[in-house]
Amino acid sequence: MMQLGILLITAGLVAIDQLTKWLAVLFLENSDPVTLIEGVFSLTYTENFGAAWSMFEGQQWLLIGVTSVMLLGMLAVLLSGRFRLHRMATVGGILVVAGGIGNLIDRVFRGSVVDFLQTDFMDFPIFNVADCFVVIGAILLFIYFVFFYSDRTAKPEDTQEEGASSDDADNCCDEGDCGDAT
Repeated sequence: MMQLGILLITAGLVAIDQLTKWLAVLFLENSDPVTLIEGVFSLTYTENFGAAWSMFEGQQWLLIGVTSVMLLGMLAVLLSGRFRLHRMATVGGILVVAGGIGNLIDRVFRGSVVDFLQTDFMDFPIFNVADCFVVIGAILLFIYFVFFYSDRTAKPEDTQEEGASSDDADNCCDEGDCGDAT
């Protein structure tokens, strides 16, 4: 049941990303930028033929291959249930996978990634909703693995070492996200 939830949430986030990109193509392509907050934020259509900051531009098949392998690996870990009791890791993983799939769809079907969110108060590359998902998810995963993760808290109950009671695993998550477990 958890796996179905992960897949449905991921699909919903990918749909949101693709909808925003479709709207960007429909309303922003071949038009001037649209200012939302003067000097702070605007909508500006562009296409990125590389990865972040246009790295690996012109290497679409490399980007598609590497991204696909990484996404399949992350999705396998998410669906395995290894972190099912750890909301921060699960949410972070879902966000990274959804953002990666959203940009992968663009690369495969458009040959480039549609970007349209621009920060006007600093010189920063134009980005999209999938990029936001990836960054927020990566930050959550970083926080989880640096501050909360340990081998003991990540083990599903059915694969615990002999001698460890299931009460130990249950108790680590009684108070939320297992963040206090060591």
